[in-house]
Amino acid sequence: MPKYFTDFIEVSGHKLEVRIYKEYRNSIRFSIGKKYVIMRIPYIGMSSLQTHLKELEEWVQQRANKNPSVIDQLVPKSYQDQDQITILGTIYTLNLRAEDRKNISGKIIGETIIIKYPQNAARLPKNEAIKKVIIKLMTTAYLPVIKNRVHEINAKFFMEKIERVSLKYNASNWGSCSSKRNINLSSRLLLTNKNILDYVIVHELSHLKEMNHSKKFWAIVEKA
Repeated sequence: MPKYFTDFIEVSGHKLEVRIYKEYRNSIRFSIGKKYVIMRIPYIGMSSLQTHLKELEEWVQQRANKNPSVIDQLVPKSYQDQDQITILGTIYTLNLRAEDRKNISGKIIGETIIIKYPQNAARLPKNEAIKKVIIKLMTTAYLPVIKNRVHEINAKFFMEKIERVSLKYNASNWGSCSSKRNINLSSRLLLTNKNILDYVIVHELSHLKEMNHSKKFWAIVEKA
C-alpha cells in the first residue's frame, strides 16, 4: 500500500499535484515541497477530503500571491521546440522531433540540442525524459571543461592532490569534497555563470586543506 495518494488543486490557472498522507495525527498540515504540495491528514472519512483540498487550494494561493515563485517551482518544466538553454554563457537551441519510435535519444550538433522522442509520449513523462537527456548530454560535453578548470584553479592557488573530478546532477548541494580527495560538482552549475562555478570550485578545493567550515577554512577560501 503506498504511503500517499495523489490528487490535484488549481492555483493561479495551474493544475498542481498534491500528495496526501493519511497519518496518526490530530490535525491537518499543509506544506510545499520542491515539486508538489503536501497535505497530511488524520485517518478521517474520505467525505471530508474535498473540503480539505479546497482549504489547501486557498492556502497555496495566499502564498503564491505573496511569492509568485512558489508556483514556478511546482509547475513542471515544459520543453518546447526552439527553446533556448544557456550553458556557461553559450546559448543552445532545442530541436525537438516527435517520431515513430519507442525510446528517446539526443545529441549535440554545434549549438543545437537535437532530441527525438516517441510521438505518442504523454506530456509529463516526455518532459522528464527530455530533461534527463539534456542533463546527460551536457554533463558529458562539459565534463572535460570542468575538469580543466578545477585543475587550473588548483595549480594556481592550492597545489593539492586530486584523485577524481566528477560532474553529475545533484539537487541537494552545489558540490562536495570527499575524504578520498574527490571533487564532486553538480551539473546544475552549468546553468549558472563562470564566476559562480569558480567560487564553488575554490570552495571545494579549500576542503582539501581543511575538511570543515572553520575560520581557517574560510581564510583559505578568501585568500584564493
